[in-house]
Amino acid sequence: MRVKPLKGGLEFRHPAWPTIQLYFGMPLVAALLTYPLWRSFRADGLIAAALVSIGAMLSVLAHELGHAAVAKRIGMKPSLIRLYALGGDVTWQAKHWTRAEEQRILWAGPLVNLALGLLCLAAYWLLLQAPVLLGGVDPEHGRSVFISPPPRLDPVPVRVLHWLGWINLVLGFINLLPAYPLDGGRLAHNWIERRYGKARALFWLGLSGTVLATLAKLAFVMSLLAGMLIWAPPDFAPNWTAFKKGRRLLAAKPQEL
Repeated sequence: MRVKPLKGGLEFRHPAWPTIQLYFGMPLVAALLTYPLWRSFRADGLIAAALVSIGAMLSVLAHELGHAAVAKRIGMKPSLIRLYALGGDVTWQAKHWTRAEEQRILWAGPLVNLALGLLCLAAYWLLLQAPVLLGGVDPEHGRSVFISPPPRLDPVPVRVLHWLGWINLVLGFINLLPAYPLDGGRLAHNWIERRYGKARALFWLGLSGTVLATLAKLAFVMSLLAGMLIWAPPDFAPNWTAFKKGRRLLAAKPQEL
């Protein structure tokens, strides 16, 4: 693997993978996201925060690799994966593709995150059922000190699995929201466009995305006031732009609204 600097990040090249560009905004957001773990500056909290931050970035990468793997299987050539502050995207090369093939590619990313989330939470639950594995054993009597579940201050592996489980589930569900440029927005756009036309797809998805973006930004502000960071897509601009474009296209044909 070759690593080289680029403006604002690093680029990773490997013959078997698409080029991966990691921008420094992503580790910064990951560090802010894990603030509740490291704010006390305890050693175990700092270790857990570092592992969760790395795991969160790998989860976003896994999401994009899910898209890339399905695109490659269909016959396309994934060429670039970008990871930045608010997520990531994948670029592929192909002369043409069908709507059904695009649907498969779009579903792949969120499904990867949902699967990873369930696996992490399953492992978390199994560790809670086996406190002996976590070191909670009374050496004098050979009995478990903990009554399931263990104490609130969980060991590092438990906290890491718990955090990564929920991070992946949230990533999966958020990416399925009907808003641009999320996977769910593109899935919904294709469905509405196929049945009712492009104008109505832009109008209704733009409207939905604008409402969700407004709520997301309110959640972001409230999370900052509460002393933590909640990553809050979708973006306002592309949804408002789509809404206005759809409204203009429908202005001459109000009966289609």
